[in-house]
Amino acid sequence: MNADLLAMLGGAGPASVSTNRRESEGKTILSFKAGKMNTTLQPNGKYLITPDPRRGTVALTWHATSASSSSNNNTTNNTNGGLLKFEWTDRRTRTTVDSLTIFPENNATFTNIHTGRPKDRVYLLQFGSNTDNMNFYWMQDKEEGNEDEDNCVKVNVYSADPNEAKIAANGGVPPTDAASADAAGVE
Repeated sequence: MNADLLAMLGGAGPASVSTNRRESEGKTILSFKAGKMNTTLQPNGKYLITPDPRRGTVALTWHATSASSSSNNNTTNNTNGGLLKFEWTDRRTRTTVDSLTIFPENNATFTNIHTGRPKDRVYLLQFGSNTDNMNFYWMQDKEEGNEDEDNCVKVNVYSADPNEAKIAANGGVPPTDAASADAAGVE
């Protein structure tokens, strides 16, 4: 009973409880402060993009999946053992507003948008050439060095290659499963 009570309160408890909770929460592999932007289609066919006043955080999280759930996934060939999610969270309410699952075949890109103002730091997350699903974000932290560009590169690398996301979730250590060993020629 004490172990069950501790597990309910978030303390140590049965291993299966804490493992399932950690697996469903995912492992944050990249996080930075960014605001959201709202897009409104104008009568002339162009979009008006305005900043959302909320403070936010963008996080890329790796959600490990069990072997059985990845083999039953009929919508995509998910052989990497997990899902990558791009999430925007309101920092004041701690509510996740956007939670977008990224698959390599979506051709998701995170690019800097030049607004004509040198100090603007606006980025677009877009899936392929689909203009119906454009997500704009603006960087909120003061940039030190090439931090924005580094984050942009990381988002694109993890979006294109789930194995890189999986390695980042493992703390930079490549996974030690049988498929990785076979690919490396290790017995």
